[in-house]
Amino acid sequence: MVLSTYQVCYARSAVLQVKNDERVLNTKPLWLVIKDAAFYDADSDDLVTAGVGFSKLSQAKIEDKFVNPNSPSVYELRRAKLNRYIDTRTGEGTYWGFKKQDLTPLFDGKVAGNEIQAYMIDGDNNVALLLQIPLDFDQDNPCIVAVPTMDSQGIYNAKDIQIRGLWGLKHNCAVVYNDKGLGNALFDLSNNEGYMINGQVANKSVAHDELLFSPDSAFKHTENTHDRFAPKQLYSKHNPEQKWGQYVLNSIEFAFYQLNEMFSPTHEVLFNKDNTHVLVYGVSDGAGAALKAGELDATGIIDGIVAVNPQIQIHQTPLTPLFIQYGQTPKVPLETKSLIDYSSYAALYLPCAVLAIKEQEAYRSVPDVSNFFFANNRCNALKEAGLLTSESTAEQAKEALQKLYQYGWTKEMAYQLPHYYYSQSINLPYQYISEYGRYGLDELLCDYSVASTNQEPLFNTGQVAPLTKTHFARLWVNNSGSLPIRLNNDIIAIDLVNNNDPTGARREFYSHSPNSDVIDYNLAGAMCLRDTLLERRVNEGLFSVLASGKLNQIKTIIVHGQLNVRNLPDFSARAYVALNSYVEGSFSNLRYIEVENASYLDSAMPFDNVLIPIDYYGENAMDWLWRNLTKNTSLPDSQIMKTQVRGGNIGFAPAITDINIPPIMQSAKQANRIKLDNGTIILPN
Repeated sequence: MVLSTYQVCYARSAVLQVKNDERVLNTKPLWLVIKDAAFYDADSDDLVTAGVGFSKLSQAKIEDKFVNPNSPSVYELRRAKLNRYIDTRTGEGTYWGFKKQDLTPLFDGKVAGNEIQAYMIDGDNNVALLLQIPLDFDQDNPCIVAVPTMDSQGIYNAKDIQIRGLWGLKHNCAVVYNDKGLGNALFDLSNNEGYMINGQVANKSVAHDELLFSPDSAFKHTENTHDRFAPKQLYSKHNPEQKWGQYVLNSIEFAFYQLNEMFSPTHEVLFNKDNTHVLVYGVSDGAGAALKAGELDATGIIDGIVAVNPQIQIHQTPLTPLFIQYGQTPKVPLETKSLIDYSSYAALYLPCAVLAIKEQEAYRSVPDVSNFFFANNRCNALKEAGLLTSESTAEQAKEALQKLYQYGWTKEMAYQLPHYYYSQSINLPYQYISEYGRYGLDELLCDYSVASTNQEPLFNTGQVAPLTKTHFARLWVNNSGSLPIRLNNDIIAIDLVNNNDPTGARREFYSHSPNSDVIDYNLAGAMCLRDTLLERRVNEGLFSVLASGKLNQIKTIIVHGQLNVRNLPDFSARAYVALNSYVEGSFSNLRYIEVENASYLDSAMPFDNVLIPIDYYGENAMDWLWRNLTKNTSLPDSQIMKTQVRGGNIGFAPAITDINIPPIMQSAKQANRIKLDNGTIILPN
């Protein structure tokens, strides 16, 4: 049911009164464009499961069905976007998210309420916003939960909505999402089409201002225009990361405006920062945005922040020395590296190091290690390029792995590394380098472009090919905002391709360097990307996104996986909390929770037997923050969570129990306590 912006499907109740005797009218921000609004009754449709309910989502992956696959309806697209299989063996559905124990035959986790789509107009950049207001929004004790979306995701992604957003809705809060200026914004260059905020496709010539993204430049070479696409993060030329914090604050302003517009009969301001609890809850890039919002919030809008596995990079100078200490051992300097530095370093050496990882982990199966058919070619190519010195392939692989250890990864992380690279190849550093350097489509950074590729699971060599297994209109459901875009575990529809492969453009995993007669995973491209770190434009872009560590004394809990191979703890969370302790000292309200056996991945296959789900601790931290704000309880100590993996074989790990994931303790044992002292982070042995 679609409503006009000002209709309200709520029974009127007693509302808060503004303390100031002056009549303050609700004013729409000049940058705000409201697109659509709908009410969901929690029967045929709802805010978090699109009418499916928890029971069906937790039984099996539901097949998406479209009346016309080439032109899905808005309703079909939204339902497909929220169609996520919930593996209850990981603990979701018992320990966090939907709680099976709270469900009944009449209540299957569906949440009724209003949903409003909007844009923030920032120059020629559209930032997507989504506000969900539950039917039982508590007007007497109002609260807002802001969720900057994870990674490069759009506003409709099931994990944010069904975990972080659901937490807010269950606490009778309004929940507002923003896509951080990234989002599900792929553009089809061949057909001049892109996505609107509701997922529908429109032509740039007809709906330029309505599209989430439309590039302002074309490819340099006409032969590289066929079957090519433009993701927003790679080619918008905006570097939105420098404005992530501002976008979060803008989303909160949108939420306040809309709540006042819906509930105030006289259009006076009823809800403001003085009478409304405002929390920010983000994961990964969303967690980084949450922290940056706290740094910008000098007026006290935000009451609390939970940041899980934050993608955060700090501004460190010789005048702000940081240290790390383990137990009673002497403290040592905490040297930080940027995400584009260590991720591009991994892209250089990992395709060779997998051979040593396979040997090192010979006693167990390592996910995706068997997919590296040409690892020996990469090792030899690194040797020929002077980047390795060992003679035999086996020794080259060991040397490459040792380089990764010296750069920040640990032996305990090695088990994840083949999957980490196989699932994303060079895409992670490429997307951030392209963003920071504001590279355009016409520049073909390191001779890469984004293309649809062969979608046959067999006899696939990653060559560029038209979309055959799906349609661009349907692809919105699969797109996460990052590359590659998968149709399922076996089929990649769109990926970064090497235009300079002598056998024709193809995905890096099947690619030759320009002067190579063997597949070496395009070492030349990886080396080129490392070289861009020296370019002024990239360094200026990186400098503009670095965090200050000054959180304005906002109550904040950072949760980070100790085995996070994507956002290495020393260079992200540990560095940030150390800097905060230096900048804010005894005035800081930051707590740090580090989780053993946790990474950026969850506890599903193929890591169900060795990793603990970090999302449990994110929600646990939100519960602590909420009790602090509403019941004045103390925040927990900074601490290491001593977890226990599920064990067993891949795919057959037993269900998680209390033994695996002990809760955050208000007063941690001395042996588990983390101390933060004027720039030094002290971790237990």
